[in-house]
Amino acid sequence: MKRGEIRLMKVAKTTMHEQTVLKNLLKMYCYEWSHYNKLAVNTDGEFAFKTHASDYWTKEGYHAYLIAVGENWAGFVLFDNEGFIVHKNYDYSMAEFFVLYPYRCSGVGRYVATSIFDSFAGGWEIGCHPKNEASVHFWEKVINCYTAGSYEMIRSCPSYRYHDGTFGDVLSFRAR
Repeated sequence: MKRGEIRLMKVAKTTMHEQTVLKNLLKMYCYEWSHYNKLAVNTDGEFAFKTHASDYWTKEGYHAYLIAVGENWAGFVLFDNEGFIVHKNYDYSMAEFFVLYPYRCSGVGRYVATSIFDSFAGGWEIGCHPKNEASVHFWEKVINCYTAGSYEMIRSCPSYRYHDGTFGDVLSFRAR
């Protein structure tokens, strides 16, 4: 996959089409996540997280990016400056990172993650559900490479509990 084919597009509060795309991708993301955290749908058949998506284009310090490969949507990235787990003095917390199956293991995720880190220098925290082994492996590999091994990993962090009661793993590092 050529880097020129991969684009990050900031979701703006004035762009209804991009907001709709993000909400549609969130449905797939929440469904996939329900496998790990046992998240259930509400009485309308929707995952509750979807209703909070607008925070990412209305609140200060919240960031939403759509991922496109060529002309196709490939995923999204949501991060903010509030969801800290361990380091309250850090700058960014990765809230959600989703790459659709056809684009996984192709370099898209690594390219997007490092592009975001390069664009938003400072302290970062990323939480991972330990049952999502592919995610844990992805983040350890990407962050290890990005930081040349200079990062902290807390497994089963007691201050980071998922909906299903599982303690999450937390990776902390500084982006250059």
